[in-house]
Amino acid sequence: MSDKLQSASSDSLSDQALAWFARLHADDVSDEARRQFEIWYHADPRHAAAYDQSLKLWALLKQPAERVQQRLQADAAQFKTETFATGRALGEGRLQPSARGRNLLRFASVCLGLLLLVVGWRIPEHWQNWHSDYHTAAGQQLSVELADGSRLTLNTDTALAVRYSDNLREIELLRGEAYFEVAPNKQRPFVVDGGHATARAVGTAYSVRKQADELRVLVSEGIVEVGADSAKALVHAAEQTEYRQGRLQAVARLDNDDALAWRRRQTVFHRQPLTQVLEEVNRYRRGRIVAVNPQLAERVVNGVFNNADPDAVLAALTTTLQARALRMPGDWVLLY
Repeated sequence: MSDKLQSASSDSLSDQALAWFARLHADDVSDEARRQFEIWYHADPRHAAAYDQSLKLWALLKQPAERVQQRLQADAAQFKTETFATGRALGEGRLQPSARGRNLLRFASVCLGLLLLVVGWRIPEHWQNWHSDYHTAAGQQLSVELADGSRLTLNTDTALAVRYSDNLREIELLRGEAYFEVAPNKQRPFVVDGGHATARAVGTAYSVRKQADELRVLVSEGIVEVGADSAKALVHAAEQTEYRQGRLQAVARLDNDDALAWRRRQTVFHRQPLTQVLEEVNRYRRGRIVAVNPQLAERVVNGVFNNADPDAVLAALTTTLQARALRMPGDWVLLY
């Protein structure tokens, strides 16, 4: 890893510095971690400069979050008569917070929590990128032709490692989603390893998506054998299966190719809650969009969106749902 650190770009060094910052401020940081940080910090003047810059970034993030909190407190005071019940005695006569008051409190909690999330949510991504052969950032796609003629297309925020041997072609999918067009070779099976499950093919075309401990395999040509523990399933063209909740799910027929719309830079939503829509849209942004209003989060969305322009998606959502957007540093947006 030391060679990678020495040749890292300025963006990569910034990511490493933020990862170290989050690690050092964790409750369970060890003496060994602090020692490793000192080694990293003094190994190159660029490391020290990147870490010092992360300290400045943290200071800049802290100020707007405090202003948000102050504004919320002022709003709560101004609308006190609306936020609390009008004096009707409940129980021992205590005033009870209204729905608007509860939403304000949730909003404040989310704003403060974002300070930690901005730094901490991408730590696994940095680690996976260091151990990958190919990776993409949010919003990027990458096509790669391997030595055997197989072709890989990496979707947004994806990392994978190539492990080829004389009798096996193995791809370790560290995170994200990729489409595999496999060159036929019966003597060297092609296997995508997603950790808890694998997808094995000889010559075919299929996609694999990994989210945390879950895996989805969708086949567009040929047949793929998906295995998890002792369970196995044969997935044919226009079918898919998933590994979730600790087990391999039944094979399902696909009525359309919406799950592969990302290959033409699109995402399709059919009556999906805003929370699910934002989860998908956030894959294509470096920051995140968060719905802090519970009622808004459950609103249903339909549409076809352009993955290449996630800010246009945000504009369409705010207009359609009549929501407001509060932009924060780091490309974070709060919808309410």
